This record gives sequence, C-alpha cells and structure tokens, in this order.
Amino acid sequence: MATFGFGAMPAAGAGATGVAAAYRLHIQEIWRIALEGEILVGYGDYFFPPRDSRVARGDFVARDAPRTRRDDLVDDWVAHDPDGPHVVAAVRGTRAGDLAITFGDGCVLETFATSVSTAADGSDEFWRLIPPRVTGDERGIVVTAHGVEGPGRGGSAAISR
Repeated sequence: MATFGFGAMPAAGAGATGVAAAYRLHIQEIWRIALEGEILVGYGDYFFPPRDSRVARGDFVARDAPRTRRDDLVDDWVAHDPDGPHVVAAVRGTRAGDLAITFGDGCVLETFATSVSTAADGSDEFWRLIPPRVTGDERGIVVTAHGVEGPGRGGSAAISR
C-alpha cells in the first residue's frame, strides 16, 4: 500500500509537536506519478533496492528492507518542485475507480483499477481518502470494485490546501 499526505495540521496527541497530514490517501492499486509523459515514480519501484545499495536486485526483498527505490524516487519528487510543497490543482475520478490528482507543477498522481470482482473479505479496495482525524470519521471515502463507500458516495470529494 502506498500512502500520501495532503495539507497540514498541528500534530495531535499528548506531547505531539510539529504537523501531520490533514488528509491521507491510501492506494492499494497500481499507481504512478508522471510529469509531461515521463514517469517519475510508480508502484513497481517498490521492488527494487534503493540507490547505493549493495544488495543485488535478485536478492532484494522489499518487505524486509528499511528502504526501497520507490522511497528514493518519492523523495526526489517531493523535493523537485521549486515553488515548495506540491499543491493540488485538480482531482478527477472515473467510473472504473481510477483517480488522477493533478498538482500545480503539472505532476499527476494516477491510480489504475485492475479488477471487476468483489472480494468477500473486503480486499477489493482500490483507494481511500481519509479526512482529518478531528472529523471522527477515520474511514473516509473508500473506492472498491463495487463502487464508492463512505460520505463521498454520490457526491464529489476535493482536496484543497
């Protein structure tokens, strides 16, 4: 699962300092971030060793590693915007469950739903948008193979900053 944070709010909890993401996006499908037709980072980069690793690709086990190539590439993406943090400019969803978030610098985070089946165990989730914890609704908007669940059902969701 990939997790992205949007916006900022004061960190909550006893002794907490700093800021936390206001909204969290959890993606359980194939995804990528592209700019002008070039893929900057994507789902598959998780399976490769990080830069300067001495572990051969064939010996690399991502789930056991503290970092992957995807971590390096996401860090590069976060740092590349000369105007500061990436700001959401537009959000688009499709009936198939795909999601595209366009940022002010032209980068696009895209998800690609790959299933029409529904799983009895709930494992058919494509992605979910979790609102700030102050709302009390940790579930948020959930998109699965059988549609939208949560407060966004039948409506639209927008991320703003």
